[in-house]
Amino acid sequence: MLKSAGVRLGFIAAVILSISAAFATEPPKVERLIKGGVPAEKITIGEAEYIGVPLTGAVFKARIDTGATTSSIFAVEVQEFERDGKPWVRFVVRNDDSKETFPLEAPVAGVAKIKKRGQEGFTRRPAVDMDLVMGEVTKRIKVNLADRTGFEFPLLIGRDFLAGLAVVDVSLSYTQDTPGAPARDEKKSP
Repeated sequence: MLKSAGVRLGFIAAVILSISAAFATEPPKVERLIKGGVPAEKITIGEAEYIGVPLTGAVFKARIDTGATTSSIFAVEVQEFERDGKPWVRFVVRNDDSKETFPLEAPVAGVAKIKKRGQEGFTRRPAVDMDLVMGEVTKRIKVNLADRTGFEFPLLIGRDFLAGLAVVDVSLSYTQDTPGAPARDEKKSP
């Protein structure tokens, strides 16, 4: 009797394991509440995407970087000042692809402390609140102002934008139909 009970338990364990294995082959889906144009499930994006920046009225090529905590935009002539007793910043956003520049002023929303690889200490960068648009998704985040001279992409999208929103497939690029971006057949590889 003990032997037959052991056989039954072994059989039940094998069935449970095979059912678990069948379900494990399906990738997990994360259900989300729909809020302000954010999809109910995570979207799959590529290692580069076009991102709309309504503050400038332009679309920028962006590097998707899951290793970066914060997002940054190519800004030069960054000058911090005070307006009505509050910190503000004046800056020029550059988009070298389109040769456009956008002189802007905005309240300082925070300060990013960026550690440069192989160097001691941190670089201080002011950050401003910006809406960023990728495909049908708009998300407001703090974007730090960085001199990205010499970089291919004027915009770097970090985990602050990606968290809870997207999964990155590095074999893909320009997967989203962002308003104002080139049509899919016109998109360049990074």
